[in-house]
Amino acid sequence: MKNKDNIRWDFMAKHLAGETSADEQLEMQSWLQKSASNASLYNEISNYWNQINNIQEMNQFDIDKGWDKLYNRILHTQLNIKQKPKQIFLLSRSWMKIAAVITLFIALGTGLYFLFPALHQRQGITVVTSGKNNQNRVTLPDGSLIFMNKGTRISFNKNFNTAVRREVRLSGEAYFEVVHNDAKPFIVHAGKADVRVIGTSFNVQAFKTSAKVEVFVESGKVEILNPEKKALVIEPGYIGYVSGEKITKHKNTDVNYLAWKTKKLHFSGADMNTVARGIQDIFNVKVVFENPDMLNCRIEGHFENESLENIMETVCTIHNWKWEKKGNSIFLSGIGC
Repeated sequence: MKNKDNIRWDFMAKHLAGETSADEQLEMQSWLQKSASNASLYNEISNYWNQINNIQEMNQFDIDKGWDKLYNRILHTQLNIKQKPKQIFLLSRSWMKIAAVITLFIALGTGLYFLFPALHQRQGITVVTSGKNNQNRVTLPDGSLIFMNKGTRISFNKNFNTAVRREVRLSGEAYFEVVHNDAKPFIVHAGKADVRVIGTSFNVQAFKTSAKVEVFVESGKVEILNPEKKALVIEPGYIGYVSGEKITKHKNTDVNYLAWKTKKLHFSGADMNTVARGIQDIFNVKVVFENPDMLNCRIEGHFENESLENIMETVCTIHNWKWEKKGNSIFLSGIGC
């Protein structure tokens, strides 16, 4: 990790803790945009912090005692490498947990499994996360693939291959390509729903902010179960929903449903709400139309692995509009239809 001494670890910790002001958030955004290495470092540290949060959510060990032990070990490590631990004393208690992860990560380069070896050995749980601004891909021990959308977490037992059932827990959104195995059903625990499958490809949405679990099947069949264990079979091309005890399904009519994964957008006389939704799914931005009449306009087009700039230029050229990006928002202005 180059030039680590010039990085403001305390400021990064404050930002990860959600304690930065509006001006400080802009300052962090500017720093992230300065270089790819800055963004890469931030994402790496952010992923470690997310995993720490995931462990805290499990409520399986004394958090404060664990952090105190880690803090003392950091001080001991810094003394051994003849560095003054003055930075940590400048941090508030709420930042110290993040700074501890960052400091130990830099000094020892051993990551989360070094921090809590006893926890992982005892619980035998593997946790994988994707950051707020990046996706992730995971290969399970049986060869099944999981494509994780932004802000997603999965976990599975380390005895995944030897257990009677292959089980994964999901929070967020992910696309699964499951290896066929009649003897070992594959089960996704998502929110208040369970998804059972032997071998297929499907997408699951189970966000903490939503009471609804959504399952889209691209190939094969899956069975979704509500909290009362009432089951419904979902065929290819259908979306199943579990909301409370209600369980339903309907045919998917959105050709861009998996755009976040495929990076493809197909518009055939699509209205601008549909266009905006597709752009938002891929690029994690908010699209704002300054003139409500613009929503009545439609476009024809196909985009595959195109940049945000190219898509916006094409849309605006078709309708003689203008666009501007401010932070994570895209503002479009022009006449309506």
